[in-house]
Amino acid sequence: MPRPAGVRNRDFEEKRTALITTLTDFALNADLRRPSLRQFAMAASASEPTLRHYFTDRQGVVVAILECIGTRGAGIWDAVATPADSVANALTEYYRVSEAGMRHGGFIRAHAFGIIEGVADAAAGRAYLHYVLEPALQAVERKYVATPGAPRDPRALRAASLATLSPLLVMCLHQDLLAGSDERPIDVAETLGHLKSMLAIGIGDEIATKAPRLQPVQPL
Repeated sequence: MPRPAGVRNRDFEEKRTALITTLTDFALNADLRRPSLRQFAMAASASEPTLRHYFTDRQGVVVAILECIGTRGAGIWDAVATPADSVANALTEYYRVSEAGMRHGGFIRAHAFGIIEGVADAAAGRAYLHYVLEPALQAVERKYVATPGAPRDPRALRAASLATLSPLLVMCLHQDLLAGSDERPIDVAETLGHLKSMLAIGIGDEIATKAPRLQPVQPL
């Protein structure tokens, strides 16, 4: 007897999980373009109707991939969030773990995939924000909130997390995905050293917590 419409097969979740794993591996290793549903199906050795059965449409495939990336990143973000005994050491630890994750763990491609898809589609953008970008930022906030000398004001913590993550993300995009290593090479270790020195002063002094108001320029 055929299965009634709308009723899932017993191994639905198992098969869906297997498809997500394959599709995520494809997304993190393929050319950084927006694959069609047909290309996703070919990568998963499945048919387009099969992907529609499990994910509804192409947008559903992309959102599922971003959720899978988020699940894979949970261990890295927990490692990032480990408290340090000073802001300077928090930055040293953060860049050691995160640079390895970005450049060698595939996470720069994960961010690139999320940005490319998210700019083109609002639902994908929200998924990238929810599953990838915000967890990465909040891991930095969690690290600072438990580190002596770091800001305590939530707004300052937010600013500190943005200031810490953004340079690393831009540098990895520049060097690894935009041919910057050929066009204008960056000494990664030296650059991270400068970033740690500059950020340790600003974040450690809690400049963002009590940022002075800018005074209006007096006319001559």
